[in-house]
Amino acid sequence: MSNEKTIYWLAQVSGWFGYVLLILFQNLLIGHLDLGIIKVLLINFALGLGTSHLLRSIIISSGMLNMGILSLIPRIVALSLGAGVFSALTFAGISDLFFKDVAAILQPPFGILLELFLPFTTVYFFWCVLYFAAIYLKNYEREEIKNLRLTASMNEVELGNLRAQLNPHFMFNALNSIRALVDENPDQAKTSITQMSRILRSSLLAGKRKLLPLREELTLVKDYLALEKIRYEERLEYQFDIPDQLREVLIPPVLLQTLVENAVKHGISRLPKGGFIHISAKVNDEESWCLRVLNSGQYKIDSQEGTERTYVGLANSRRRLDLLFGAKASLHIGKHQDAVLCELIMPLIYSESISYPAKTHAYENTDNR
Repeated sequence: MSNEKTIYWLAQVSGWFGYVLLILFQNLLIGHLDLGIIKVLLINFALGLGTSHLLRSIIISSGMLNMGILSLIPRIVALSLGAGVFSALTFAGISDLFFKDVAAILQPPFGILLELFLPFTTVYFFWCVLYFAAIYLKNYEREEIKNLRLTASMNEVELGNLRAQLNPHFMFNALNSIRALVDENPDQAKTSITQMSRILRSSLLAGKRKLLPLREELTLVKDYLALEKIRYEERLEYQFDIPDQLREVLIPPVLLQTLVENAVKHGISRLPKGGFIHISAKVNDEESWCLRVLNSGQYKIDSQEGTERTYVGLANSRRRLDLLFGAKASLHIGKHQDAVLCELIMPLIYSESISYPAKTHAYENTDNR
């Protein structure tokens, strides 16, 4: 912020100084230069600098930076006219008060006052145009940087997810579980192979989409849990509690899977008797919804730092949410009775082809295992 202020004031001072130098150069060309001209130029510099800064304050406080072009044009014209009248009257007042050797301006027929008003108005109009152009350019650059960061983050998620899915421990455990099913239950073995292929394919496609329907993410999570169920058997129980109207709501790819993987790795796997994972969703209001992952386990605070122990993927998930939704999304993890609760809040955005009423709290229990 301080850097932006510095740039703003440098642009202000250099711009108005250049404007004064231009007037000085014109007077030099016609051979009309004396101490009175220098004083007039200094007044123009101070008046232009102060009035344009006042214009900036009005633009910001009135919310003009968030308006469209058609709404801005009449407001810019009105501001320029107002600033032109103010500057002309102020200059005339100073001239009549301190420059007794020149003709008074604030007296009929006001021809000189009109000659002052027109150039002042023109200069302020171009100042407004340049100011808005600079703001739009800065915002465009910020959006470009934001999009680049989002793309880089999504690529990082894709690679990280691939590493997680393809790491030797996961592949070894999953393939061993499937191999044990080949003779015992061939149909289940085929199903497990299909589930693993879907997980790997989803990992490959994850970085190519910013958002996808929740139902697609649920399919991926169900495949992942089904494979883990083979390994943990009765030690892993899971349940989905997702209302129908939220199955088409949009969510960042592999976000829910990341939360479920953390629940298995940091919760279920560390409990000798295993535990449960409960995945639920609900509508908060007309603009947001909540996704919750509740799992058996212990939520721990770092004893030395007194801060939340960072689970794999959570920091990156928070960064993705910030890039996509800003302050409209949040991710919290904490203790909930004798379990760990991860709560995700996001804007309520549906697929274009589906429209559901937003404000409802109906539930349907599905996929109890």
